[in-house]
Amino acid sequence: MKILKVTPKSEEIERLCSRSVAPSPEIHKKVLSILEDVKKNGVSAALRYAKEFDGLNASSLKISAKTVASAAAKTPESLRSAIRSAIRNVRDFHKKQMEKSWNFVTKEGSLLGQRIRPMRRVGLYVPGGAGVYPSTVIMNAVPALVAGVSEIVVVTPAKGGLNPAVAFVLQELGITEIYHIGGAQAVALLAYGGKGVTPVDKIVGPGNVFAAVAKKEVFGTVDIDMIAGPSEVLVMADASSDPDFVAADLLAQAEHGSGFEAAICITDSMEVAKDVLACVEAQVEVSPRKELLEKSLARFGRILVVKDWETGVAIANRIAPEHLEVMTRNAEKLAERLDNAGAIFIGPWSSEPVGDYFAGPNHVLPTNGTARFSSPLGVYDFLKRTSIIRYSQKAMLKNAKAIGEFASAEGFYHHAQAVLKRL
Repeated sequence: MKILKVTPKSEEIERLCSRSVAPSPEIHKKVLSILEDVKKNGVSAALRYAKEFDGLNASSLKISAKTVASAAAKTPESLRSAIRSAIRNVRDFHKKQMEKSWNFVTKEGSLLGQRIRPMRRVGLYVPGGAGVYPSTVIMNAVPALVAGVSEIVVVTPAKGGLNPAVAFVLQELGITEIYHIGGAQAVALLAYGGKGVTPVDKIVGPGNVFAAVAKKEVFGTVDIDMIAGPSEVLVMADASSDPDFVAADLLAQAEHGSGFEAAICITDSMEVAKDVLACVEAQVEVSPRKELLEKSLARFGRILVVKDWETGVAIANRIAPEHLEVMTRNAEKLAERLDNAGAIFIGPWSSEPVGDYFAGPNHVLPTNGTARFSSPLGVYDFLKRTSIIRYSQKAMLKNAKAIGEFASAEGFYHHAQAVLKRL
């Protein structure tokens, strides 16, 4: 991990902002081939890929209720309690996001409005390889359930069997349609369907590079949540911060495992920078994940020293991190100046993992600077908005000529006639 003095125009800021992991042409070609095969041949092709890549040793992709119950039963009671509490917190938070239909009547008697309806069927990709995350199921499924989605279908490679904690979450949420399949083949099955499997309206959830590329390719056939990049955290710290807390939160992101995670600290003090670096090095030295941490920190582990917090805020908004922690004096006031972040954590007790698992706000967040224009996953991602127009005769008689003028100006003769005939 390096300490660097920077300005908003420093080359290092540009390097951090351009961080990405692009798939190779070979991966892209393979994904397109799998998508086309499953689109054409349906479940039979999906089953073939699941056996080849996902360790499936069965004649059906469907994971039975008995298998789910058996796996869920292995979840320790202490973890069951934590999961139930997390589900309750996430549900309570997301209920606040629910939208309602609305309308109003104009003075001419026309009714105009917006109708809110949930999507009918959503697909959730749950990783099952190197990383198994029951929190992912909670954060993706609960907003959909709050929105009123009636069918949630889960795909997971489930290598080595269905994870007990994942199975318990699925059981708690009442999700019963689960398939043992991952990668591009899982995305294809969700998007195109097949015999006995109805296509979904939207695909959410993280996956490997094959799943990510496939999601990008099927967008338009179905909706998707986002193309997630490597995890990232930016911690703003000053002399009031506990450097051991700062270091711990930096390492919490660096341990994700891709080697491209960003763990960045911005401080207005060289002394603080040195203290944080010393704490990072001490924690890494005794970590069971030392080799993994060193790999990530060497690439994108940086302590950036700025001349003042005006500069620090400008750099933070430029980087637009997934997670942004503010551990400074007057943290609330400083946080108000931060415009671009997936989630902002304020104060010394708001460690990022609190948001990952328990607080309630969604942990599916924009990465790679996309917080400049994107938002966390929420109930609104599972709702459709339909415009309602019930025009009155009085309004038509009043406005038909004006509408006809617009249509004629754009060269659409029959658009104009459709309203003028009503005069």
